[in-house]
Amino acid sequence: MLSDLHFQFQPRYYNGEISSYEALLRTPTSDIESFIETIDDHVTFDLSIIESVINKRSYLANAEKIQLSINISIESLLDDHFVQACANIFEHEKNIILELTRHDESDDFSRLQTAIKTLKALDIEFALDDYGKGYANSELYLHLDVDYIKLDRKIIKNIDQCYISYSLVKTTYEKIVKVLGKHIIVEGVETFEQLNLLKQLGDMTYQGFYFSKPLNIENIKKTKSNKNIHRVDTSSFCNQLDLAIYEMNRAPNPKAIKIAINNIIKIDKYNIIGISPDFFDVYNEQCRINKNYNELLERKSSPHFLLVSSLISTCNALVIIRDCDGNTIYNNDNHINYLGVDLVDYTVEQTCELFPDYRTCIKLDKELLNSETCFIVSNETVETENGKQFFHTYRQKITHFNQAFIICSVYEANDSIIIDDLTGCYQKSYLESTYACAYQTLVFIDLDGFKLINDIYGHNKGDEVLRDFAQTVKSMLREHDAIVRFGGDEFILLLDSSLYHAVQQRIEVIRCNIEAYFLAKQQHLSFSYGIVKVEENIASALNQADEAMYKQKFLRKQKHSVKQ
Repeated sequence: MLSDLHFQFQPRYYNGEISSYEALLRTPTSDIESFIETIDDHVTFDLSIIESVINKRSYLANAEKIQLSINISIESLLDDHFVQACANIFEHEKNIILELTRHDESDDFSRLQTAIKTLKALDIEFALDDYGKGYANSELYLHLDVDYIKLDRKIIKNIDQCYISYSLVKTTYEKIVKVLGKHIIVEGVETFEQLNLLKQLGDMTYQGFYFSKPLNIENIKKTKSNKNIHRVDTSSFCNQLDLAIYEMNRAPNPKAIKIAINNIIKIDKYNIIGISPDFFDVYNEQCRINKNYNELLERKSSPHFLLVSSLISTCNALVIIRDCDGNTIYNNDNHINYLGVDLVDYTVEQTCELFPDYRTCIKLDKELLNSETCFIVSNETVETENGKQFFHTYRQKITHFNQAFIICSVYEANDSIIIDDLTGCYQKSYLESTYACAYQTLVFIDLDGFKLINDIYGHNKGDEVLRDFAQTVKSMLREHDAIVRFGGDEFILLLDSSLYHAVQQRIEVIRCNIEAYFLAKQQHLSFSYGIVKVEENIASALNQADEAMYKQKFLRKQKHSVKQ
């Protein structure tokens, strides 16, 4: 049957290396398609093709490491004798792909699936050939359990000349790869322009004259294993949500619609599409879900949405978004690279086990969530192998369909900030950094009674009192407040609150606690203070707070003299 025929082998390329060869049948007189139409017994013909190709491969060096793709008619798989004969052959012969052609010759989907399953159990792979050629049943056979879908050369022929042709290929790629999860082989690649356009779509295998013309058997070489071919996860959130909305829209009655909506709620745990918490009118809710979903899809491709997405993912900050329970729902590449791990899908417990300081982050989140403000600033110090690293952290509270989230933007501080060795407070230079500008209120503190302690007990005792004072005040401040040693026994507090009376009450409480703390140690220590809002700049606020502090100190001395 094959005496007047011969084979050539066209290489296919994946990631720049030959992954397989397609066995191409050649006739001396007519084109191959016309010849195939003259065949009456495709079962016998296909078996003879398989046996002939495998026999030719057996004479090659490293034959078992050369993957070959062989075309067979789809109707042959409906023949029990053919399937059994293939099973006998492929029990010993491996590295074979069977390409299914002539799709219109059968519509018995169930029997075809069974035959494919039988042969795949023997490590045979399958490809659906000639997709896009015009077969009426091509769409149906996309659902067969094949490994590859091969795009016909006609579908890509004009992609470098016509945007509509390119967009049709792009849509086809999205459907096959991202919905069905199958790998695409594209044939007929003849120009650099075609290849470059196809590469932009994503992962695929290429075949065509741009890479190589068909080769004679003696010129083919060992192929690269294709076991590492990228497979798209079709269970992604977008696919699950799209399928769930599809199920909702095909539901036949209110009860079925409600079940479908509840399924969407399970999938969309952050309520991205805004399902009402207690809905009664299922048809109205169905309409609202579709409206929100379509708006979401429209915004997804808008320039504004793309800009925001790009800003968050590529900005120089470490960006992390957490839900109200502290679970990470997003962290950008900078954050992932800094920690060396993507925190999405980690539980809070798992994250805290990896990074114990994460509990402080959660604590600050909770403080913001429970406050009336929507924004707080904190300054954090991280111990690294190279010493201390300083960060500005900006937290913002946002609400989306009654769910609260915290967006944290963390910037590495390039300021020359030095910690005071004696007290553990920031040094005066902190006030010149960008950190200080983020606070709303400045409190200037000057100790009362410190000079007497220092003169009586000496500088060592004075240093001990300064250290004790600073640590005690720090323990009474919030995590995101800052304390600076301005010089000698003068300190600056930086607070994020803008309410004067609230700050004054806090400072009065701190002063009472300080007095009681040192009195228990038989030491008389207190402080005078001045409170100023940081409106224009830190320098101006410092001058005003200094004046207010000295006025208070003068009044406190007068009051003390009167008592005496």
